Amino acid sequence: MNETTLIILDDEPEIADFIRKIARTVGLQAEATSSYEDFAATLERTDPICVILDLQMPDVDGIEVLRRLAERGYRRDIIIMSGFDQKVIDSAMHLGRERGLRISGMLRKPCRVDEVASILNGLAQSDEVIDPVAIGKALNEGQFTLFYQPKISLTEGYSGPEGPYRVTGFEALLRWKHPHFGMIGPDRFLELAERNGLMDQVTDYVIDAALRQIRAWADSGIDTTVAINVSAHNLHETDFADRLDARCKERGVRTASLIVELTETAAMSDPVMAMDILTRLRIKGVRLAIDDFGTGYSSLVQLMNLPFSQLKIDRAFVNECHRSQQSGTIVKTMIDLSKNLGLISVAEGVEDPESIEFVRACGCDIAQGFAISKPLPAEEAARWYRAHCKVTQST
Repeated sequence: MNETTLIILDDEPEIADFIRKIARTVGLQAEATSSYEDFAATLERTDPICVILDLQMPDVDGIEVLRRLAERGYRRDIIIMSGFDQKVIDSAMHLGRERGLRISGMLRKPCRVDEVASILNGLAQSDEVIDPVAIGKALNEGQFTLFYQPKISLTEGYSGPEGPYRVTGFEALLRWKHPHFGMIGPDRFLELAERNGLMDQVTDYVIDAALRQIRAWADSGIDTTVAINVSAHNLHETDFADRLDARCKERGVRTASLIVELTETAAMSDPVMAMDILTRLRIKGVRLAIDDFGTGYSSLVQLMNLPFSQLKIDRAFVNECHRSQQSGTIVKTMIDLSKNLGLISVAEGVEDPESIEFVRACGCDIAQGFAISKPLPAEEAARWYRAHCKVTQST
């Protein structure tokens, strides 16, 4: 590990010193800079795993710093820090990601010790374990696993936030069960896997594991659907639909038990090829969901031409829907849009009962999030299902 593993750009010395002290507790050596000139010089002579940027600086503001980092091809973690309102911070994070930067989180001023420690601890672990060789080893040694997050109907059999529920299915979420560092989320390794040609192997694992679980649950009396996430890379494989159909047959799983989710950005990376592959998937009985809707720049005309059956509203809007008039309006508009397009609407990231009630009042069909259940290992998901399920409705 480099002597300097973290660079802080902030013109408030007390804030920088506060973060530097916390960094030391998790094994990171931080260096504070108070101007862009010092920051750039420090970046030139070190190889930090992360930089923490304050948006409001006297010489060069954080937005310009993001642009300059993108121009120099910086590919490590970036944490946005600011005392501005959440809308400004969200815009800065979105801009950074659109420039191809790895925006890993945010810190609101005044910073809390637990929030800073949590972010820095994750960085310290990832610096030690996340590289292409480690990902390949994890695939070969069976270190990956799937967690399952339930989805419930808000239109049929709904009796309140506490349940029981009409369960519509589960979403399979990839986790890396590292033997020394514990559970690592996909945000820490999927981008690296894609850049290093490992996504085919990762997707193959997810498909096989999900199909095995669908079959195992069916054998134990749980007849439900499982949604899996695929990347833009898979939409350039002309035989993807055939391979998925063949694997379903090998496992004795109905294609209707599987839902393929992909982001609108992935779908729009090559609309013609996407239409080819997605239409063939639908013909074979696989249902399709457009994920994180509202965060990309897709054309509605293009989306209408793709054979999706579900529209998933991004958690960034759902989280604030009952607190922010703007987010609430966006969520309602998306739900209305899904109905007008003949799609099932899914609100992902419902974190509290108020969010569930808000999206339900707007006419949303399905909800998913921590207010219902966190993602669970397969055995726990089965127990949750039996404890909370009123009637299964595979949607």
